[in-house]
This record gives sequence, C-alpha cells and structure tokens, in this order.
Amino acid sequence: MKNILLTLFMLILLPLTLDARRNGEGFFIGIGSGGTYYNDGGLVSDLKESGGDYDMRSVSGAYKLYTGYKFNHEVTLEGAITSYGVYNIKNDGNTTEELSPVSAAVYLNYGYDFWHNQIRPFVVIGAGLLWLEPKHGILYDEEVFFSIHYGLGMLYSPRVLEGLGFRFAYETDWSRYKVKSELGVGGSYDNFLGALYLGVEYKF
Repeated sequence: MKNILLTLFMLILLPLTLDARRNGEGFFIGIGSGGTYYNDGGLVSDLKESGGDYDMRSVSGAYKLYTGYKFNHEVTLEGAITSYGVYNIKNDGNTTEELSPVSAAVYLNYGYDFWHNQIRPFVVIGAGLLWLEPKHGILYDEEVFFSIHYGLGMLYSPRVLEGLGFRFAYETDWSRYKVKSELGVGGSYDNFLGALYLGVEYKF
C-alpha cells in the first residue's frame, strides 16, 4: 500500500516539478517598446500663466531593456533601462527645450502563476535614477534625479514556446524636480514618466 501511495505521489509531483523548472527560478532577459506619458506636475501650465504660450509634446515612443532572476512562482528581482522617448517644450511655436529622459531602476516583481504557469499578473516596486538629458538646460537645476519605479502588468508564457514570454505592462518613474529660479514659477514639481509597452523575453 505504501508503494502504491508513493507511486501516486510521484506521478502527481513529477508534472509539478517540470512546471517549476520551466516557469520557476531562472535568469531572463527581455526587450519592449510602446507609448510614453509625461506628467510634469503643472510646470508647463504655470509657465503659461506667467505669460508664455508653452506646450509640451511627445515626439517618439518608449523603449525598454530589462533582465532579472525569478526566485519562485511569486518573487522576481528585476533591473531595467527605460528610454521614455523625446519631449519637445515649445513657446510660441518655437522649441525652447528638448528632453530625452532615461531611467535605470532595480525593483521587485511580485505576482502569481496561473493556468499551468502560463499567465502571470504582477506588480513592480523599486527605485532608480532618472536622467532628463535636456538639450538646452533651461528648465531644471539638475539633470539626474532619484526616482521611485512602480507599475503593473501581465506575462504570458505559452507552453509550446518553452522559455519565451510576452509581457504587457505599464510602469512609471516618479521624481521631484527643482526648476530654475529665473523661470519665476514654483520651486519644485512632482513628475511622472510612464511607459505602456509590449515586451518579449526569454528565460534560460
């Protein structure tokens, strides 16, 4: 009887073990691209009220390179470099500043695997550095800022494409920027740079 129970237990455990090896721990790397979003905390609006005809527009999308290690079916440690595209700030139709923000962040990815480990909703939270890369340097006192990185998304890892996964997510970097005093507006602004992207990744 014990041998029968042991055999049944092994038959149940074996596919679970294979699933754990396939979508459990391991290193992965991915790339992604998509749309970008910038909330400047009201700076452009304040510049308008100060007398100018200011406007800010995105002229290119976001790109992302990410990697990490999945410890189990819930916890993953990730690192990413995100280019949030290019933003033009114009006054009376003339470009006064061009920003090409890039962030480098390390964060925790927490989720859970469903449907035979093929579907994984997740949230991310961590910290990093954000470079605004201004072309003219007329708005902010600094070019590098500390950021809080957070977001949510979904990972799809088809069983027939072992190791390959597709990620759809929205992630944001929050920072607080101090503007130059000669602009004549508020001292600091909360800024949010976001990317809604589709990524392709491979887990080794």
